[in-house]
This record gives sequence, C-alpha cells and structure tokens, in this order.
Amino acid sequence: MKKTILYIVLAALCLNFRAKAQAVTKLTGRVIDSAQNTPLHGATIKIKSTGTTTSTNEKGDFTLYTKESSGKLTISYLGYKTTEISFNPTDKDPFAIRLAEDKNLLKEVSVVSTGYQNIPKERATGSFVLADSALLNRSVSTNILDRLNSVTSGVLFNNSSNLQFGQSAIEIRGRATLFSNPSPLIIIDNFPYDGDPGNINPNDIESITILKDAAAASAWGSRSGNGVIVITTKKGHLNSAPQVSFNANTTVGARPDLYYLPQLTSAQYIGVEQYLFNQGAYDNAISTGYQALSPAVEIFSAARNGTISKSDSLSEINTLKSYDSRAQLLKYFYRPSVNQQYQASVSGGSATQKYFFSAGYDKNLNNTVNSSYDRITLNAANTWYFLKNKLELFTNIVYTGSTTKSGPALASTDYPYDQIADANGNPLAIANTLSIPYGSTAGNGALLNWLYKPLQELENGYSGTTSSLTDYRINVSLSYQIIKGLKASGLYNYEKGINDVNNLNELQSYYTRNLINTFTNIDPVSGAVTYPVPMGAILNTSLTNISSNNGRFQLNYDHHWGKNAVSAIAGTEVKDYTTFNNAYTLYGYNPETATDQNQAVDFTAYNPYFYGYNTAQIPANTSETGTTNRFFSVYFNGSYTYDDKYILSLSARKDESNLFGVSANQKGVPLGSAGLAWIIDKESFYAIDWLPQLKLRATYGYTGNVNTSISAYLAAVGGNIAQTYNAYASTIVNPPNPSLRWEVDRNTDLGMDFGTKDNRISGSIDYWLKAGLDLIGSSPIAPQTGISLYTGNSANTITKGIDLQINSINLKGKFKWTTTFLYNYCQNKVTQYKVSNGTNLNVVSANYNNPLQGYPYYAIFSFKYAGLNKSGDPQGYLNGKISTDYTSIMNATNRTELVYNGSATPTSFGSLRNTFNYKTFDLSFNITYKLGYYFRRASLNNGTLYSAGPNSYQMADFDSRWQKPGDELHTNVPALVYPDNIYRDDLYTYSNILVVNAAHIRLQDLRLGYTIPKRPICHSET
Repeated sequence: MKKTILYIVLAALCLNFRAKAQAVTKLTGRVIDSAQNTPLHGATIKIKSTGTTTSTNEKGDFTLYTKESSGKLTISYLGYKTTEISFNPTDKDPFAIRLAEDKNLLKEVSVVSTGYQNIPKERATGSFVLADSALLNRSVSTNILDRLNSVTSGVLFNNSSNLQFGQSAIEIRGRATLFSNPSPLIIIDNFPYDGDPGNINPNDIESITILKDAAAASAWGSRSGNGVIVITTKKGHLNSAPQVSFNANTTVGARPDLYYLPQLTSAQYIGVEQYLFNQGAYDNAISTGYQALSPAVEIFSAARNGTISKSDSLSEINTLKSYDSRAQLLKYFYRPSVNQQYQASVSGGSATQKYFFSAGYDKNLNNTVNSSYDRITLNAANTWYFLKNKLELFTNIVYTGSTTKSGPALASTDYPYDQIADANGNPLAIANTLSIPYGSTAGNGALLNWLYKPLQELENGYSGTTSSLTDYRINVSLSYQIIKGLKASGLYNYEKGINDVNNLNELQSYYTRNLINTFTNIDPVSGAVTYPVPMGAILNTSLTNISSNNGRFQLNYDHHWGKNAVSAIAGTEVKDYTTFNNAYTLYGYNPETATDQNQAVDFTAYNPYFYGYNTAQIPANTSETGTTNRFFSVYFNGSYTYDDKYILSLSARKDESNLFGVSANQKGVPLGSAGLAWIIDKESFYAIDWLPQLKLRATYGYTGNVNTSISAYLAAVGGNIAQTYNAYASTIVNPPNPSLRWEVDRNTDLGMDFGTKDNRISGSIDYWLKAGLDLIGSSPIAPQTGISLYTGNSANTITKGIDLQINSINLKGKFKWTTTFLYNYCQNKVTQYKVSNGTNLNVVSANYNNPLQGYPYYAIFSFKYAGLNKSGDPQGYLNGKISTDYTSIMNATNRTELVYNGSATPTSFGSLRNTFNYKTFDLSFNITYKLGYYFRRASLNNGTLYSAGPNSYQMADFDSRWQKPGDELHTNVPALVYPDNIYRDDLYTYSNILVVNAAHIRLQDLRLGYTIPKRPICHSET
C-alpha cells in the first residue's frame, strides 16, 4: 500500500514538472512612432535571453511565444532608437511600445515591397533600391519617375530628347533585350500599370522600391527582365487624427538657348547659295516656276534675269546677311516655361479603418507658345478591418484627366536669315512647298491664299492639336486571416484609359489651304473651278482605348518557432490587356455643327496637282488596329530564416500567354530564383566594434521579357484598298513560328550591406551578371519559304556591372552634414546574332539594326581616317592602303578597317549628394557624372549643306574646311565640292576623328529649404 502511494506521489510530481516545462508565455503588443502615433510595420521584437524573434504587422501589432516567464524584450526599427522593456508573469495587458526616431541615423525605408508582399529589408536576400517620400519630394516634377533621376543606385536615366534607336528613357542594370520592350515594369499598389507614368501624381506616392536582381524581381516573371519599379501610394494610418496637407510649387524655366548649337552665319550660308547658284544647282527648281526658293536665290535669279539691278540685288543680299532668324523665333515662338502643381489631401484613421483622399491640379506652360498641359487627379483609398482584424477590405479609386495642347510650332526656319515678321510685328510669308511669287499669283484669284505665314498661324492658333486623356484605376482587395500566420487574399485591378487626339486644321490654316489648292482643278476653257477636297476645315482624329483586367488569389504564410521563421506566398493570377485604336480624317468639317463632307470625296481617284505633273489620291487616313494579350500565371515565393542570421529564399513562377508557342508546353515559361543571406554581425564570434552591421547576399535566378509585337502564329495586318487593282490587301507582319519562345535573362548577384558604428558610414556593394538568352532578333531562313529573314529567338547578350552606394554622416549636432555617393558600372555585349551585319557603312551608320557579336548593342564604329589629300578630299583605308575609292570603302566588309571607339551609353555613372542642416534651414546639392562612353559630333557635310531646311546650316567647322592647297596640313575638314559625292561625305561623317569622349560631370540640382516651426494656432493664459 505504501509502495502504491509512493508511485502516485512520484507520478504527480512528474506530471507537475512536465506541466511546468510546457508552460508557454504569450506576449502581445503594439509598436508605434512616438511622435506621429502611427504603427511601425516591420519592427523587430527579440527576447534577449533566447534570441526568439518576430516582427510587427501592418498595424504595428506583434505576438510572441516563449517558455520564459520573465525577461527582457529588445525592440528595434531602422531609423529609430532601440529600446528594452521587461516582462514578467504579472503582465496581462498588451505592451504599448513607443519608439523615438534616431536623428543621428540616415532615414531609410525599412520595408521593401515587391508588389506581392512587404519584406523587412534586413531579411531580404535580393538587391533593392528604396526611395521614401522625403527623397522623392527632394525634386519637383510632374512625372514621378523623373524624381528618381540621379538619386537611385543602378538606374540610368537617358536624355529623352536624344534617345537612340529603341532605347528606353530608364534602364535598370543595363539593357536586357535587343528588339523587345526595353522599359522597366511599373507596379502601382500590387498590379502592373499599363498607362502613361505621367498620369501618376507624385504627391500621392509614399515610397518606391526598385527591384534589380532575380531574387527581387523574379516574382514578376516574364515581365521583369528590365527591372521592376514598385510604387506604393499613401493610404493613411490607423489610430491617427485627421491630417490635412496642402502642397504647392511653381517651377520657372528659361527660354531654350537657340544659339547653343553651332551654325553658319547668314553671310556664310548666302555665300554657299551663291556658289551653288553659279554651279547651276537651282536651275531645275527655277525653271518649274513654282518650286520653293530661298530669298537669296530669288534675288540671284532676278538679277540674272535683269528684273532688278546689280546694285539693288547687292543691297538686298546685304540686308539678308544682317538677319538672324533665331532672334524672331525667340521673340514670337518661345517663352519661359512655367509649371504649377497643387495638391490637397486628408488622411487618418481609427482602430478599424484608415483612409487617404487627395485632389491634385497641374498646369504646365511649355517653352513653345500655344503649348500647355493640364492635369486633374483624384484619389480615394480606404481600408477597413472586421472580425477582430481578421478580415481586411481595401478599396482604391484613382482618376486622372489631362489635356495636352500644342499649336503650330516653328523650332527653326529653313534658312538662317528667314524673317517671320516685319519691323512692326506684322506676319511675313516664307517659302514652304511653293515659291512666294508663285503662291501669290497662282490661279489668278480662283484659289485660296497660298502663302505660308507662320506667325499668322501662331497668332490665330491654327492647326492646333488637343489630346484629352482620361485614366481610371480601381483596386479592390479582400484578405482574411484563416488561422494564425495564414492569410488568404483576393485582389482585383481594373484600368481604363481613353486618349482622344484631335488635330483641327481650320479653313484659314495653311495646311488646309495648301491641300485644297493642290487638288483644285480649273477648266482651261470655261474657267469652272472644282474642288476634289471640299471647302471647310480638315479634322484628323484618333481615339485609343486601353483596358486592363487583373485578378489574383494569394495565400500568405508566416510562422515563427524558436530560432526558425518561415514566410511564404503562393498564388495564381490572370491578366487581360486590350488596346484598340481608330483614326480617320474628316474633310469639309464644320466645328460648330460637327458635320463633314466625306461622302463627297472620292478617295480612290487619282487627282492631278494644280502645279507640275504629279497625281495622287486624297489621303483617307483611315485605320483601325487592336491587340488583345492574355496571361495566366502561378507563382511561389518563400524564405526561411534561422537564428535571425541565415536566410534562404526561393521563388518559382510560370507564365503562359496567347502569344507564344503552338503546343501547350511552349505557351508558358518557368522562371525562378534562389537567394542566400548571412547576417554576420549577429554571430557570436563577430567582434569588429567599428563595423557593427555586416550582411552578405548571393542570388541566382531567371527573369523574362515579353515581345507583344510577334506571335507564334501567322500575323498579318489588313490594309486599305490597293492602289493598282482596287482590291483589299494585307501585309504579313511575321510568318508562323511554332517554336517561338519567351526571352529569358539569367541573373547572378553577389552583395554586401555594411554600417559602421552609429551608422557614420553605411552602404552596399553588388557585383552582378545578367545573360540574355533566346532574345528576339532577325534570323536567316531558307529562301524557298518565300522570305529570307524571320523574327524569332536568335540572339544572346551578356551584361555585367557593379552597384556601390555609400552613405555618411559627416557632422552631427546643430549643424549636420550627410553625404550619399553612388557609383555604377555597367558593360554589355552581344554574344550571338545570326544575321550578317552588311557592309562597313551599315556598321558605322546603324550598327543597332544588326549588332556585331562581341560588342555592345549601342556601339560606335568608325572608318579609319587618313586625313586630306592635296585637293582637300578625305582619305580612308582600303585593303590596308590609303584610298579615295569611296564606293569600295563603303561596301567593304573587312571589319579590321574599322575603328571600335567604344560604347554609346555610359559604362560608369553615379552621383554625389550632400545635404546640410542647420536648425530649420537645409541645403542640398547633387553632382552627377557619366563616364566611359562616346558620341559622334556633327561637322560640315556637303550633302546636308546643299539641301534646304534647318539641318543645312546648323553644323560646325565651316570655317575650318579645306580652301586652298596646304590647308590639308592643319585641318581634317574636307573641301566643298559640287556635285556632292554622298560616299565622300560618309567617309568623313563616320570617321574616327569626329568621335568624342562624352564623359561629363555636372551640377544636377541645388536645393535650399526652410521649415516653418510648428506653433499653436491659439493659446490661453491663466
């Protein structure tokens, strides 16, 4: 009996011990910003004794389980002071933890967004660039993407006014394709944005994340090859009182400097015209009686015909020599630009709801008169939480309406001495298609006025174009937390864009008068006048509709246990993107009644011109085009963290489309990535006090690119009525290619993040490698198929580089000084291209059409130049010997006779940004640089000089040309010859002596700010 009792007691004690061993303490709480009372999403909570870690959710809440009954919690958040609190068995209520911003640390965005999930930056294995609202608001622009220029690592902005063939204005880690879409994918609030980035109001943006490597970008699969720009808009904050903000800014720009480009003086140009006139270059044009002639040639002709005296002609020529059309262009056609931007918003939230509403208005007056841009944006975002925060509903409606107007522009005149107004400002006629004397008398009064007066067109606003763009974007998402750590989400995005472009050419406009007169017929016997083009205005209109539907179902799983943490997402999504455009022209249009006379127009008849011997059809300008692209995707993305030090990430995705493959297994492409990260500073053996932050990263994976202009099936575009047989015809765009595959980019990235004590110096460095595989290009095919070239997977490239960012806190205290240095290196080359590059002239003039293997896609090649001979003729090399056989030099295919000068795009670029703060003042300036690239400068060209138009006189080196024997000893500029030899011109134009190093350093911007101190609106005294 005693033994039995003893067993029971021992068993009870064992059970008691087991119960105590299994007791678990649940710790809950919320982390908020002490100043703003806003939740801190992604804050790290760690039990000091065991290292068990978790992070806060979007509402700042956390839950942590531990076997410890008491101890200390360490709470940290990037940019905030780390704090410690104690916990013990008596704690019953959730912890309310308030973190204060650390003013000595550089502010950073601590959570990166991939468009599918938010990841604490510390736990990311991929390569990201983060820009918060403070950095974005550092500059002022209508376009949000412009605000990333020169402040984001690995991102190159190309001059949009000087883009090369097929070049994107923004490149992330170089070019990932040859002939497909080169632009980065833009994501707004979790979905791809297919509209114009100019529709996005920068003041509605909370932050931007740029995804650069496979681990970061591969979540977007076949559209991520060019990098991804993820834009997150403002959405308000929980438990926040209403906050009203108003933003207003005005940017004023000077008139363009028309004197910047070198050009011939009026006297020099008239001297060339005199030379050409004496050579008989204008005799054919003069003999027609109607072709446009310059004022100087009109005077030369009149003097030769004896209609004016020699002294009068000399006086008139001297008067022309004194004119410079740039002065009048600046006076009448250009103005200072003024860009105004206004925005008002209200945001806030309760414990179960948050909101953000905004309205914006932009008004831009561009440099050219009668050119403007107006934009209205409305944004309404609401988030509700139900069922004890288990159910989350988000809705967002964004409206953008913009109007772009452009009037008749005259960037430059055909001749440097053209005058568009007399001394009193009255409009003057200038030669256009027809000579002024002919235009003044043709038809003996039966025709409309045929003179072209650009200033009159401008003053009356003739031939203006109005583009009205409307863009709607609707986002709806519903998320439900099924169990702890598991959340299901359904998301839907609808986007609708309408762009209505109308170009109204009034009856009084030169465009309409010229077209009506050109086809007018006067019966030589009866004098009866017929008008194939009816009297009235001419309206050219184009209407484009874009619609996009995106749907997604996703599961999110987050689980922490002990030293382990798993975060994963899996889902599927569908996308339907449709565009449709129709364009047409209305003749005899009456704007007041919106009626036209197109039924009276015979678009099939060939009508003789009023002048000369040409005949032509009246342009119908009618077209309808549309595309429908559909995509289906499944994806997975997950990460595993052990002991808060070792991180493994994996992703997999398969995209399918109606564009690729005939068989089912070719319609899709599998893509994926793997990444590793090691936070070394958390190791017990790590003891580098001056470098308390050190993290290594490595990623490998595949991204892709889509070319929506081709298909695996036979593609043809229906045309208008054929001119010869009056039968409808279609044009084959691409022959069938059942083996057509997706473009793929293989990415490798090795990175390191670091920070010294107190973050005095911090930053990151990445070495990356990107191989483009199965890129779309031209490829030869057997001629018996009916074609010699087809577009398909026929090219490969490789791009490699370095991204370096260093941040430093140089001074602290009342006077603060911080610096950010960016350095990027990017080099690419084509490793495979199957089409012949053609002649040496093809290579030096347009290498990008058929790029050479082993060189960059944008490469500059040149002819080896051997200087001038004794006659002033340029010399090159043929078969290793100096030659002036220009035809043979141009048609040679020996590449050793060419010079590779270098890349036409920067291989090194970056910036140095300094910011100074003193009390309420701040001063910031950004110095940018682009190195390691070249450009071909313009010089004297015989053929261009002898033609009409601005290009004929806007060139350099006219005074440096060869003019007499011996000049070849000190100049390389050829002599002028007539008639012109185009190949002779090409040898000099594409010679190596005209290639110049484009490297430069510039002061990008200078910013001075003053923050008005907060003061109470009213106060009371006792």
